[in-house]
Amino acid sequence: MQLMSIEDLAAYLGDSKRTIYKYIASGDCPPYIRISAKNIKFDRADVDAWLESKKVIPQLTLDSIYRGSVPWTPRARAVIKAAEQAAHQYSLAGVGTGEMLVGIVELKDCLGAKILGDLGVDPPKLRRLYEQLHQDAKARTGPKSGSEKSNLADDAQAAIRCAGRQAKLWGHEYIGAEHLLVGILLAGEGLGCRILTELGVTLDRVRTETAKLIVCRQQTENTVSDK
Repeated sequence: MQLMSIEDLAAYLGDSKRTIYKYIASGDCPPYIRISAKNIKFDRADVDAWLESKKVIPQLTLDSIYRGSVPWTPRARAVIKAAEQAAHQYSLAGVGTGEMLVGIVELKDCLGAKILGDLGVDPPKLRRLYEQLHQDAKARTGPKSGSEKSNLADDAQAAIRCAGRQAKLWGHEYIGAEHLLVGILLAGEGLGCRILTELGVTLDRVRTETAKLIVCRQQTENTVSDK
């Protein structure tokens, strides 16, 4: 147990002692040990757990992708544009992994589409399967007015975060359509993952095909958590 005083905690958080006492008075503070009225200690592990509970994961939006600091390849951006169009076509409130997958196969010259083709995926069959299941996606995201701009559903946000992490594992300083394809499978949720599973496309197979086409620094990590 690593104990911290009020002064230690204030310095650790970059706050004043008065602010720490306000945290304690409000009850919104790490668990503490009251040795006496003027002698209060905190366990460093409890402090770190309390800080972890305060973590806020920023929501991804279409605008943040188009203007984001992480370099996206032109084809990856085109995939998201095509996914947005699919969401509008089917009156969905947000772009999900199903629409991302449709965007990948429709952009025939992107690496994600080539990987799927090499794995024997027939684009028209994938699109038909998407159309058969799109009512489920509509129920997931809810109705949308025609003038409302589509945004990113939770499963798409998870897939994009996973794509970014996979890119780093592979030593890539960009996000391409191939990373988005892996991200859909890594996220393990949403219509896109369901479609790929039904078509027999697995994470290992996609990673193996990707490594045949581009240099990937690391192939061994099996999970990339978004939690």
